[in-house]
Amino acid sequence: MFDEKTQRLYTTSMRKIFYAALCILALIAVVSCATTKNAPQTHDEIVHQQSTQHEQPALSTAKNEEYLRSVNNVDVTLKTFNEDKTEIMKIIGELADIMSKSQYEAWVKYIDKESIQYWSNPANLRRASRMLPIKNLQMSSLRDYFTYVFVPSRKGRKVDEIRYDSKTEVKAVQMREDTDVIYYYFNKINGKWLVHIPPID
Repeated sequence: MFDEKTQRLYTTSMRKIFYAALCILALIAVVSCATTKNAPQTHDEIVHQQSTQHEQPALSTAKNEEYLRSVNNVDVTLKTFNEDKTEIMKIIGELADIMSKSQYEAWVKYIDKESIQYWSNPANLRRASRMLPIKNLQMSSLRDYFTYVFVPSRKGRKVDEIRYDSKTEVKAVQMREDTDVIYYYFNKINGKWLVHIPPID
């Protein structure tokens, strides 16, 4: 048997050895986890990661560029932009069908009241008639405007994007290099997009 002093020294030494062993085990566990996290990727994992890095940002960048072109510093969210563009493109598709069938009565339902009033005025129609390439043609009604101006200038044309002038005023355009060709003006009235036909300057 050990005397009391020797027993205390033995006990103290055993505790130090025990704590040292615990520290070594904890260090091994930490190193093991770090090694697992930094394990080399397989060839398939690397290829997938590279393809994702190259494809997704390109798609996001294209959509983001269109959004920035379209909002033109107007305070419109991406969600609202997507909803507005979808609705406006749907209307343009419906108008294309109406124009192909020369359905004047159906067309009028897509036009805002301000435009209908302005382009039903004989004085405005006479002024517009003088600008037509068809000589001696005198428009006398909104139906004439639909037949001789609206349809010929838009039939068969392609619209790519929209441009906001404000949250409720949008142009539908075809992109040609750095130029936008405007084919439609839209005003949002009571939550509904309607075609606006600008007056003669």
